[in-house]
Amino acid sequence: MKRTIILALVAALIVAAPVSAAGLDISGAIETKIEVNKKGEDVTVVPGSELSLNLGLSAAEDKVRAGLEFGLAKEEDDDLVPTDITLGDIALKQAFIEADGAFWHGGPEATTRFGTLDIAYSPYASLTKRSGISISGVDVELAELNGFYALAGEHGHVLGMRGDLRVLEEVAIGASVIADAEITRLQLDAAAAPLEGLRVRGSVAADHTEDSGLKMNNLWKVEAGYELAENTAITAGYKHITDGFVPRYVAEASEDGTAEHDWIHLPRAKNSGLFVGFETEQQGVELHADYDQMFAEAKVGAGTEYEGFRFDVETVLDVPAVSSIAAKSTTFGVGREFEVMEGLAIDASYEGKWLGGTERKLVHTIGASTTLGFIPAIDGLELSAEVSASELSLDSIGYKVGAKFEAPNGVNLGIEHARATGTTFNAGMKVEF
Repeated sequence: MKRTIILALVAALIVAAPVSAAGLDISGAIETKIEVNKKGEDVTVVPGSELSLNLGLSAAEDKVRAGLEFGLAKEEDDDLVPTDITLGDIALKQAFIEADGAFWHGGPEATTRFGTLDIAYSPYASLTKRSGISISGVDVELAELNGFYALAGEHGHVLGMRGDLRVLEEVAIGASVIADAEITRLQLDAAAAPLEGLRVRGSVAADHTEDSGLKMNNLWKVEAGYELAENTAITAGYKHITDGFVPRYVAEASEDGTAEHDWIHLPRAKNSGLFVGFETEQQGVELHADYDQMFAEAKVGAGTEYEGFRFDVETVLDVPAVSSIAAKSTTFGVGREFEVMEGLAIDASYEGKWLGGTERKLVHTIGASTTLGFIPAIDGLELSAEVSASELSLDSIGYKVGAKFEAPNGVNLGIEHARATGTTFNAGMKVEF
């Protein structure tokens, strides 16, 4: 049945293409790669391929939209190029139809979606990769309303809604509810700018179950930020989470670890605690200091540039208590790009990292990289080298050299040799359309 639906959707888009070519958007990518690693007498060959296809269709002056995203059912295929692909090998990762407009004449505008949902009411009230119906952006005087229904999954059917009040220009208040067969997530957030340079915000989420009563598992976070002067700001707040809180409808952690909700996904030293932060830039020197009681950790660092050199230093402290502060690590480094000749510049760097605790050692790392531009045949060739050592012994010395090159025919080539992992060669191509 599912295969029939997929084929029908693809056929409909293909048929519609000549009729409304301006509203048809096709994109995708095919990537193939091979990696060969040799360490000692052991040789490992790992082929792989990836395939993605996105189809988008719009009509009625872009008020009606449809989207399909296909990909291999497995994250990576074991062939160099995807071959012998059947419908069982293709996964429909996303499919939706959206329409903008009112549900009755003269009614408020709304966006209605059927298919794969993308609910992001807040970092603590989110739902993705589920099929259902959502209605968003319903403007009712002083509020905006949103709602959704997700088909039955691991935790049964899921219902949710959100309302945002627009009473005051400098104040934002919103509330969300998400309910499945096991829990009802109640979430509230607010933000305000009561004074120039002052920002305050907070979020609360609580899960009600049949047995919870008034003692619901919950989390909350409040914080305030104030700009003391130009390029100088301070942040302070408090976080709390109960042991039994289920991060079921919390957004996934960000790749760079800078999202507001990332702390939910990290191992914590305590279930609550203060956090403060300070950052400033004075005469070209960037300074920052942070303390997080929940993770029992503090950071102090600085960075600047002087006559082409880059300097930076940061110390991480373990702070289980005021009376027992200990240094976890201190990292310091310097780097600069040197122009050797026209078309040849070398980016050189040194980093020292002192590790505390039981390791108690200083690791020195010297690195250099360059991109060749003066030899036409290999224009764009990237070369890099790195040597590290923690003590005056051959056993502690590590090294790594590598090269990357995108050939004129589009083939990406790379080779790396490291003492710890051996020699690795990789080659691949990627076509995007």
